Amino acid sequence: MIKTIIADDEQDAINILSEGIKQCCPNIEIIAFAKNVTELEQLILLHKLNLIFLDIQMPGGSVFEMLDRIKPITFEIIFVTAYNQFAIQALKRNAIDYLLKPIDIEELKEAVKKVNLKLTEKEINQNKINDLINEISGKQNKIAITTYEKTIFLKISDIVRIEGDGNYARIITNENDNYFISKKLKDFQEQLPPSIFFRVHNSFLINIEYVKSILNKDSAIIMTDNTVIPVSRKKRDEFLELMSKHCS
Repeated sequence: MIKTIIADDEQDAINILSEGIKQCCPNIEIIAFAKNVTELEQLILLHKLNLIFLDIQMPGGSVFEMLDRIKPITFEIIFVTAYNQFAIQALKRNAIDYLLKPIDIEELKEAVKKVNLKLTEKEINQNKINDLINEISGKQNKIAITTYEKTIFLKISDIVRIEGDGNYARIITNENDNYFISKKLKDFQEQLPPSIFFRVHNSFLINIEYVKSILNKDSAIIMTDNTVIPVSRKKRDEFLELMSKHCS
């Protein structure tokens, strides 16, 4: 499904577009609506989405300035507006299409078809990249992390801990490098070797090689960089057993 946000300050316009999508675009899932620029920006940061139907003139500021703030843009945009003088600005933001109100159902179908083709192309390219990444990672005992700008190959042994925050995670290395990426902590937990990586808390996955000391009374640990990490009561016994095996 193509996860989609409709952004328009007019409820009638939202209703018409929503109905048109239901009629001709069964693979589109509308996950949220925004009626101003501020609300839209918050939704973009909150959701992993594929597409926005975006009205150009909404309260709360310029949609073009908002798009510039959140670069790089990882989703497709179909601008929907009653004015055609913004077409050049829309094209500069790599809009996949530009629809004029009132929306013609055939033009809507064509626009969504372009989105389908673009997303399919992205998926094929990403699969090729993933295959290459897995091959390199397996040979070199490294993990590949993809930021907005690039893919980085980190030695697993260099990772001190990973901190989770919903759909995102922050990797901290023994060189104090920080990488904030769009990936859940659970995914790293499944990917990294359980013999040295342990999830001591819902928000922390640690490399036990970098545990400096255990605070028994506070149910916490101190890492070699002096960061204090809480240990969940439910995980405490399992963690102590793993540390005991590791140190024996």
